[in-house]
Amino acid sequence: MRRILGISSVAIVACLVVSNAAMAQGQGRGGRGGRGGGFGGGFGGISFLIQNADVQKELKLSEDQTAKIKEVTDALRPQRGGGGGTNFRDMTEEQRTAFFEEARKKGEEANKKITDLLTAEQNTRLKQLQLWQQGTRALTSNEDIAKELSLTDDQKSALKTITDESAKKGQELGRGLGRGASEEERTKAREQMTALRSETEAECMAVLTDDQKAKFTALKGTKPDFNLNAFGGGGGRRGGRGRPGGNNNN
Repeated sequence: MRRILGISSVAIVACLVVSNAAMAQGQGRGGRGGRGGGFGGGFGGISFLIQNADVQKELKLSEDQTAKIKEVTDALRPQRGGGGGTNFRDMTEEQRTAFFEEARKKGEEANKKITDLLTAEQNTRLKQLQLWQQGTRALTSNEDIAKELSLTDDQKSALKTITDESAKKGQELGRGLGRGASEEERTKAREQMTALRSETEAECMAVLTDDQKAKFTALKGTKPDFNLNAFGGGGGRRGGRGRPGGNNNN
């Protein structure tokens, strides 16, 4: 993530944080003429996802929409020379809390502006793409999905256990992608991450009933044939590294 398009890690962290809030908090108007169901939360959020060039093509954004959305997303990035180079490790706990709280507020405003710029049809497809990006993580991180599927408390608990364990394993495997790792070690770690994603996906889906599985599949719509996790300029037609529990449209 730190190397994507040369954007600073701080900028990306800020973007990821601020982009999650609004849809998760019931911004369910679906844009002009839209309907309810925010489908927010999880990695990236719509403010991150909408910057993917392939997503923009999928949504058939007009030049005017693209330009206005760029204005919104650009405003989320920390300004160079104005705190954009802040080192999170040097922050106190209070400073981190304040930073992320402010980021959430900006995210709510940004996501509202983005959904208002899209048509009802575009918002519906964007929600579907976000579910493909989240994969089975949506079952634990997306309250709207939990309600849509009528997940029981026992199911929620089982899913949380699966995703928590997967996250821990993913962190361990992620160390194999560090700066000092050889190409062979990186390749092995990525292969293990892919296997972990598949295992987590299968375990989570096994918790659902047949009806819930069918509904979850229907909510995602048509599977995209491009990388949903690419930042900014799009990422071609193949999936990236992805994360455990995330479908990553591979």
